[in-house]
Amino acid sequence: MKKILIVDDEIGSRESLKMVFSKDYQVILADSATVALKFLAEQRMDVVLLDVMMPEKDGLTLLKEAQNLYPDIPFIMISASTSLRPVVESIKAGASDFVTKPFDVAEIRRIVARAIENSVLRRKVELLQSDVAREFPVDGLVGQSELFKKALDDIQRAAKADSTVLICGASGTGKELMARRLHMLSARHDEPFVAVHCAALPESLIESELFGYEKGAFTNAATRHLGRFDLAGSGTLFFDEVSEMSLAIQVKLLRVLQEREYMRIGGTQMIHTEARIIAATTRDLAAEVKARRFRDDLFYRLNVIPINLPPLRERADDIPALAQYFLRFFKRTMHVEAEEFAPETLRLLIRYAWPGNVRELRNIVERMLVLHGLQRLIGSESLPEEFHSGIPGSTEPVRLAPAATPPALIPGRSLTETVQARERELICEALSQAGGIQTRAAQILGTTRRILKYRMDKLNIPPKGAVCGSG
Repeated sequence: MKKILIVDDEIGSRESLKMVFSKDYQVILADSATVALKFLAEQRMDVVLLDVMMPEKDGLTLLKEAQNLYPDIPFIMISASTSLRPVVESIKAGASDFVTKPFDVAEIRRIVARAIENSVLRRKVELLQSDVAREFPVDGLVGQSELFKKALDDIQRAAKADSTVLICGASGTGKELMARRLHMLSARHDEPFVAVHCAALPESLIESELFGYEKGAFTNAATRHLGRFDLAGSGTLFFDEVSEMSLAIQVKLLRVLQEREYMRIGGTQMIHTEARIIAATTRDLAAEVKARRFRDDLFYRLNVIPINLPPLRERADDIPALAQYFLRFFKRTMHVEAEEFAPETLRLLIRYAWPGNVRELRNIVERMLVLHGLQRLIGSESLPEEFHSGIPGSTEPVRLAPAATPPALIPGRSLTETVQARERELICEALSQAGGIQTRAAQILGTTRRILKYRMDKLNIPPKGAVCGSG
């Protein structure tokens, strides 16, 4: 339950406010600034209702002190004066709102609810941004190849407009990092960047995750839930793997793009959105449109500014710089002595086909540092076996090796169990060849990532195929 701190020297005012809020909130009362500061130091408050006129230390003085100590807590000032001066001074000092006595009960409830919602929203966005800043550092776009420089130039030009952008590229090429670069270069850089990973959201949850829902919209909807459009505000909303959206959700997204408004599940009012939309896909959306798996009208709405990211094998000259960047990146948090890669190591890295692209290179560098990071010079022996055998530079599609023998028929095992065991072997082998990358494994198997994920869940196969037995 959310906590409200009511600070007022008049007992009648404190008790009346307690009656207004005690049903929905945990109410804590303070009769002076000294007591209020004590409570703030001891407990996490979600909102503070603060009277302007109090003896010893007035509300404005307390507001300025508390804002320095607890900048993320919203303060709502209360006063019996109708003068404009305390209102202006309160807002300048950092108050989120101002209410005059006698107050309207419905109005003050709305003000408090809005203040708490905005505070929660800010905290969610700050937490999200701090998490992704570690995963997607803004200096991570490294490369001087012509194809990559063209993509960077396109991003720079697109950042000056508000048009929808569609970023295309194989899995692991850095589509989300490029989208974040676009956001940071745009006029919206101080606003939130909110990512929606369409392939990771279950079909039953994606609508509520996008648009949110109101309290009581369905069973267990005990409070209002803010969706990704709410979180994005006037910032940027990034749809990763947009091709994985169902046709039903595509219709709803199209409406938002056309009308610039949406409605929460269980809501009655349309909410305007100013968020900029960036989408990304590993698929050929034009081909998906022809196959009727993607709406043509949504495709044209998204494909205003297309940007293509080349696979790593087409920018092999960038591999040494990328490897060195990841070495420096991981050294910030790892206790390693490594300074650089041996020439033979770099030669093998350049020759490799990189089916997992930049993400795979990052993982390989991390693995080498974990296992061999105490060496100043990272030698070629630190590379996995696949770099030393086969034809690393081959660009032929990866295919599953044929089974040496058909699956054994085990007495007592049904046909269904035998088929599931073979299916498990095929999926595990594909995941192994794809380095645990499900999108790549799905391509190897000639299916979609969503279907692969469904089969993996049904067969109890771990996310990356780790400890993947025959069942």
